[in-house]
Amino acid sequence: MAIRLAITVAGAVSLGSYEAGVLYELLDAIAQHNASVTDENKIVVDVVTGASAGGMSVTVLAQKLLFEADSLADPYNNVLYRAWVRDIQLQGLLALQHGEDPTHSVLSSNLVETLSKKYLCQRYSTHIPPTPVRHPASADQIRLGLALSNLNGIDYSHKMRPNQTFTYTRFEDQLSAMADPTSDALSFWEPLRNAAVSCGAFPFAFRVKDLVRRRSEYDSPDIDFPSPFETFAYTDGGVFQNEPLGLAKNLVDEIDHHLDTESRFYLFIAPHAKKSTAHADFNAANADYRATAVQLFNAVYGQAAFQDWIQAEQVNELLATFNSRALELKDALESNRIQSAPLQDAADALLPLLFGVESAGAETGRQRLRRQFQKEFDDLARATSPHVGDTWIDSILVLETAAGLGERDEMVIYGITAKAEELAGSGLDAFVGFCAQEYRDHDYDVGRTKAREFLQNSSGLLGTEGNLPVLQNYVPKPVRPIDAKLDGLTLADVPRELRETIKGRLSDRANDLLKELNMPWAERGLVMTFFINKQIAKMLNL
Repeated sequence: MAIRLAITVAGAVSLGSYEAGVLYELLDAIAQHNASVTDENKIVVDVVTGASAGGMSVTVLAQKLLFEADSLADPYNNVLYRAWVRDIQLQGLLALQHGEDPTHSVLSSNLVETLSKKYLCQRYSTHIPPTPVRHPASADQIRLGLALSNLNGIDYSHKMRPNQTFTYTRFEDQLSAMADPTSDALSFWEPLRNAAVSCGAFPFAFRVKDLVRRRSEYDSPDIDFPSPFETFAYTDGGVFQNEPLGLAKNLVDEIDHHLDTESRFYLFIAPHAKKSTAHADFNAANADYRATAVQLFNAVYGQAAFQDWIQAEQVNELLATFNSRALELKDALESNRIQSAPLQDAADALLPLLFGVESAGAETGRQRLRRQFQKEFDDLARATSPHVGDTWIDSILVLETAAGLGERDEMVIYGITAKAEELAGSGLDAFVGFCAQEYRDHDYDVGRTKAREFLQNSSGLLGTEGNLPVLQNYVPKPVRPIDAKLDGLTLADVPRELRETIKGRLSDRANDLLKELNMPWAERGLVMTFFINKQIAKMLNL
């Protein structure tokens, strides 16, 4: 069986250029590898998930993997490079287009809409799309998942005794789709394009976007969804779920059904390695209103952004404990420190309680555990008897089910990340990269380099660790020399003319906001002159 890879791409703003470089190098290496190995040693991408900039990238990626392999071939003319490095320009972002409301966004959302249509819908500009060509790294089907932030919220209701209802509203949202050879149509990709744009709508920088959602897209029986279709307003998916690994795991479960987990791996791509966000200097003595508000925001936002990592870590820890206990029980049975007959009697009594009167669930669990522990099961059966092996499987099935781990698998997660001081576009919350193509080219090449280092490392995804295949015939294409002077670029390093242009746009948007609040022009002028403009200048090092 081929190695199956699920890729999660984090939010990145202008550092989508870094992620584009990583994705290109990764896919090029897999394509070269797959061309020279047998089917069981191939590596295929069958799940892609993303948030914010990452969501926009993986949507384009899913389409191109299935239908336009050539668009991912050239290191400096592929679709991801063009979208994130060549075509996204500061001047275009700052120039609001006709009909754009200046009170709805600082930057031009219309430019993003135009680029999304170019890269997702242009294929369908003629009556018959071009002949599809699948990329060597693509599976037959690709499941796509986007993290979304629903600003309206969706209600979920739970019944309480005796006759009350508890209702909570959920703002974290997501959208998933399964693309296959039959999906090569505008009717399939246009809704995903809209979702990808909303996924990347960084708050205030880009306007909120409406999406039509179907009741059938939500599987909870407790959801309060009064009609088959509802329209909700969405902003950046990274607000609540910036690293949607949990979404990737859910989509993987639809494919794997918790089997063949030894051939399943996850790859996390982000521009920044994860660091501590703890603030040890915050205490009761300095907890004034401002400091507390800032710290509370950081705590809530940080917790939301890392929740998938937290859940994956917790599940992995529980699974490690379960695996350890299972092997300890095997050793005890093999050495006759525990007799099998009482264990079988206990399992026979407990399994119907755990699975109900139907035996299908228990039998499915037995088969899955036999596959998971095939070597250990065979060793125990040879050392004792097949009956003892069956007793061991039944016993650990009881332990697993009682702990709620029957539908959980360990997530083997690899990562390709960088440091802020290695990138040019990290400043101003990763918006600096939009200031010049030179910065984005730098970060794209850093991404390619980081991916290359990962791929050529013996402990990397395609190395020799565990049962993974050794990377075959990977000949990296040349990477342009990286200008070290752009490493860790700060706002002070950005040409003053560009910073003045940004200052003017931010000042205009602030003035528009004060107008919207009906502030008299005289007061507005004073506030702009003596406070807002000074703060903007300070932020931009002017």
